[in-house]
Amino acid sequence: MRNLVEYLMNKTSEVDIVKHLRACDADFVPPLSGRVEVKDYAQKIASNATRFEAWSGGTLVGLVAAYCNDYESRIAYITSVSVLKAWTDKGIAARLVGKCVEHAKVLGMRQISLEVASDNTPAIRLYEKNGFVAGKANASFITMDLYLKAGKSMNSKRDYNIEMKDTNDHKYAYSFDFDVMHPCMIKSFEPFFNKGSLLELGSFKGDFTRRLLPYFDDVTCVEASDAAIEEAKKKLGDNVKFVNSLFERASLPKRYDNIVLTHVLEHLDDPVLVLKRINNEWLAENGRFFLVCPNANAPSRQIAVKMGLITHNSAVTASEAEHGHRCTYTLDTLEQEAVAAGLKVVHRSGIFFKALANFQWDRLLQTDIISKEYLEGCYKMGQQYPDLCSSIFLMCERGEAQ
Repeated sequence: MRNLVEYLMNKTSEVDIVKHLRACDADFVPPLSGRVEVKDYAQKIASNATRFEAWSGGTLVGLVAAYCNDYESRIAYITSVSVLKAWTDKGIAARLVGKCVEHAKVLGMRQISLEVASDNTPAIRLYEKNGFVAGKANASFITMDLYLKAGKSMNSKRDYNIEMKDTNDHKYAYSFDFDVMHPCMIKSFEPFFNKGSLLELGSFKGDFTRRLLPYFDDVTCVEASDAAIEEAKKKLGDNVKFVNSLFERASLPKRYDNIVLTHVLEHLDDPVLVLKRINNEWLAENGRFFLVCPNANAPSRQIAVKMGLITHNSAVTASEAEHGHRCTYTLDTLEQEAVAAGLKVVHRSGIFFKALANFQWDRLLQTDIISKEYLEGCYKMGQQYPDLCSSIFLMCERGEAQ
């Protein structure tokens, strides 16, 4: 399985990118180091670009980097396409460009542009096969553009009302989430809460919001599913201000003293973009951001790998994909994305040691086998062994705008 290639998105660090670009330097036309300072260019890519990556055995063998955050012009720009020489002619570049195109469609982009050396015939042919057409040209470079079909927007691509529904073999939310994880998250957050306002991003049907209300008088929730908002309003009444919007497009009136994003980041098409909005636009000067995601290294997932139920710890299962999951985080990959967005990570921890799957916990919670003392023990174990928890938790403060 030496030639097995895994395609990922936004998992590279700046160090990975520098190493890869330097290895590919001579194969750029003209050589990359003659045009840019590679380390500075890699830092820009790591901070601002969406990265489509091909990995094999821990080596980054292919990379397409694109700037996909210009929602005013709705034009994405591919800044770099590279494949290690030993891995060329295997279709890797074409597949990565294809993934970039699909991502741009999901984001509602109307066009993708790039520049290619006018004498780089193999690259020009690659782009032409992917639908790009030549535009402006000079003696050295050709601009190539791909015009995306109308109607391929975030709203038309994903139906958030459908994603929140249970499937035959997987619930969107379990009793374990409501009865165990929600209280544990509040217990983990409470020592860090600021007085003042709260913004909850992704409130679902308001169950976790209800647990937050005793701590704050000013609560705003942004939720993509209008059906979920209707359910939440029935539970919470006028105590919460709701905004029905995608995070990528939400227009909010102010900055907030506390922002909560729990079990949502893994659903996002461009998580770093949203984290940047939190840091740059929504988090108050001394505000605190509470970020929680399911943990790829939870023992329950590791056991599932050993049982052959999933291929690897961070795999996204078919059922998870139906609920809109895009990835599964570990502590290091979660922190990498927070830092890439400019956030300052102040505290990192895990929430609740967990060796059983959610459906198994739901059955146990209906018996007297699980006591309050046992649940408290699992919570405390989570503080000691964060990498073996059900969820991973970062508390961040505002950093430099990216």
